[in-house]
Amino acid sequence: MRVPSTEVTGKKKAGGSNDIFEKCRNFTRPGDLQSAGLYMYFEVFSEREGCEPGEVRLGKRKVLMFGSNDYLDLISHPKVKEAATQAIRKYGSGCSGSRLLNGTLDLHIKLETDLANFVHKQAALIFGTGFQANYAPLSALTEKG
Repeated sequence: MRVPSTEVTGKKKAGGSNDIFEKCRNFTRPGDLQSAGLYMYFEVFSEREGCEPGEVRLGKRKVLMFGSNDYLDLISHPKVKEAATQAIRKYGSGCSGSRLLNGTLDLHIKLETDLANFVHKQAALIFGTGFQANYAPLSALTEKG
């Protein structure tokens, strides 16, 4: 049976501390899992050359990638790579900030316009991350009023 944490009960565990810094120093689980070769986060992937669609290189091994957002395997398509190279030459390697303040490029507007036309809608909005794409509409739809 799992014992509720102090965050749930508000009570200090016997022998425990409410000092956040002590809790951080004592939190060793990720390092323990890494030492055992069982930590599955922050894997370092190398080149994709020579990999089939859906594969990535993890060290010297080719492995299947099931956690990718690259559903159509377009990330390694030659035309996409060339378009990305041209965009970097024209715009640099990234925006100067968030879209809200100073990070909207004419490419963003063109993509949104083309996407809206493609789906026969008045407008479309793109997001930089999957989290943003989920958070924005859910926040708007679940807000009071």
